[in-house]
Amino acid sequence: MFPKVTAFLLLSLLATASEATDSYFVNQRKEASMLISGVVNINADGSVRDYTLDHPEKLTAPVTNVVQQTVQRWKFQFATTPPGITSEKISMRLVARMVDDQHASIRVAGTAFDDAQGADGEDIRYKNPPHVDYPREALSEGAWGTVYLLVRVGKDGLVQEASEEQTNLGTFSASADMTRYRQHLAKAAIKAAHQWMFIVPTRGKSADQPYWLVRIPVNFAPAGQMPADEYGQWKTYVPGPRQSIPWLQEPQLAHDSPDTVPDGALHALGNQPRLSPESSGS
Repeated sequence: MFPKVTAFLLLSLLATASEATDSYFVNQRKEASMLISGVVNINADGSVRDYTLDHPEKLTAPVTNVVQQTVQRWKFQFATTPPGITSEKISMRLVARMVDDQHASIRVAGTAFDDAQGADGEDIRYKNPPHVDYPREALSEGAWGTVYLLVRVGKDGLVQEASEEQTNLGTFSASADMTRYRQHLAKAAIKAAHQWMFIVPTRGKSADQPYWLVRIPVNFAPAGQMPADEYGQWKTYVPGPRQSIPWLQEPQLAHDSPDTVPDGALHALGNQPRLSPESSGS
């Protein structure tokens, strides 16, 4: 699909890697990304009844067309069949990547779902605003990006385990440098996560769990460096490799893309309806 935003995407994807020693390799991996949200209503048989997108006036026709084509293929699976229509909040990451020197393609790279009707006490949340120290090694080199953590929280609200799932960089450099930047940022995020405390669910379908799995994005950027996360706007970055989680006992719960979690949000895994294998591809 060759959208109307092609010219902007090509300029964004090409311009910022000009100083990299292996800039051709970096350019092939660079992506422009957009995170959008909405609500999907799901029938008891797992088919999509309808959906709405937040702020549709801020989205271009190529974006909404790709979303429509993707949602039409969705079929959900439930752990327990619901009595009627289920409403889920959608967080959806769209990715644009160069096809050739003249065109870029758009696809839905990942989705996350959360209960749109959750009541007070049913969701896990921070007890205090989380604090993260910017690693001096990364700051001195101007490295910045987002670390996506997977955290296991116990019934006492303390973090039992924390690991990096993926680190996306806004810093474009040689591959060896970017590997080092990711290591600095991920190490700092994991260290900080072990100091966080959470308020765990006391009611609802997840209240009796022995622990909770939570995805958390951690942003690192020098003041004024990271672009504002404006709804409907593309941001360029180099996606990092997906990391395995050695302590995760149910890897199927973390099958979806980590970077669908919006900045400042928490995404608990385990109780949401899941896309069936035949409809989860994009």
